[in-house]
Amino acid sequence: MLEVVDPGPLLTLQDRGRPGLAHLGVPPSGAADPWGHAVACLLAESPAGAAVLEVTLGGARLRAVETCTVALGGADLGAELDDGRRLPCGAVHLLPAGSEIRFAGSGPGSASGIRAYVALAGGIDARPVLGSASTCVPARLGGIDGRPLRAGDVLLPARRGDLGAAGRVWPSGTAPHPATRPGPIRFVAGPDLRHLPPDAPEALAASTWVVGPASDRMGIRLDGANLPAGREILSHPVIPGAVQVPADGRPVVLFVDGPTIGGYPVAGVVPRWQWPRLGQLGPGDRVRFAVQAAAAARAAWSAQQRVLAAAARSVRADALWDRLADGSGG
Repeated sequence: MLEVVDPGPLLTLQDRGRPGLAHLGVPPSGAADPWGHAVACLLAESPAGAAVLEVTLGGARLRAVETCTVALGGADLGAELDDGRRLPCGAVHLLPAGSEIRFAGSGPGSASGIRAYVALAGGIDARPVLGSASTCVPARLGGIDGRPLRAGDVLLPARRGDLGAAGRVWPSGTAPHPATRPGPIRFVAGPDLRHLPPDAPEALAASTWVVGPASDRMGIRLDGANLPAGREILSHPVIPGAVQVPADGRPVVLFVDGPTIGGYPVAGVVPRWQWPRLGQLGPGDRVRFAVQAAAAARAAWSAQQRVLAAAARSVRADALWDRLADGSGG
């Protein structure tokens, strides 16, 4: 059981989101970094769709009301106990009752970025709204009253008192976080090229962009050599990953809490296998893009899921050996 002492800049409950409701104007929400969410859930032996804490930028402080375990995924935001002991990302840690875990900010570790994920045993007990506990702050859906978490909020694990996962470690050598891999973020050429200059995808790929300070879970705003402006068009459905080109030529990558319709042309779409990288981008980060064929994006997604599944099997096998060693299961 954890109590929020200080939420930092933004602390929310997130799971895999509520896809399939865009026709009702409901964004999918969910973890901005789905890889980090999956790692935390697998380490904590939680269901794949379990709710976890999404810590943004650091600054958060959490108190263990009673002894519990926490699994950390996503970016290494300098988690440490109040006695100064570092808590590495990609591992499960035992928190004694009364101790505090705090996130100092980005530090060396398994992933670079701005978001960390904290999973409790079996997931965090939260009431689903439209099939998901994910917090969508703009729509005031999910989480606790649709708002960011604040001091005094208490979070209960689904398996209260289960400490069996303590010490478990993610095989980061064979399944590193996608944000640690160098190279450009891939995108597939978009559906609205007829409303843009013919070289719009190439212009997007030719520049180095800087993530703007107004970026958030709704959209990643990019500054740099502006793209040739497109013309405003009739509003049409858009999805997370869509790279819109407003009239000022400064692209915006729509993201998990973003709108479901838009009236600016879409020059490209960042495919799902690159979302863990999008979710770890923060203000001031520099990023480049490269065009990818749709078939290659689908193949990359499948390959990424195979790596994740293999790592999950490794974690489960280690857990089984641990239970056999201590005589608690077979």
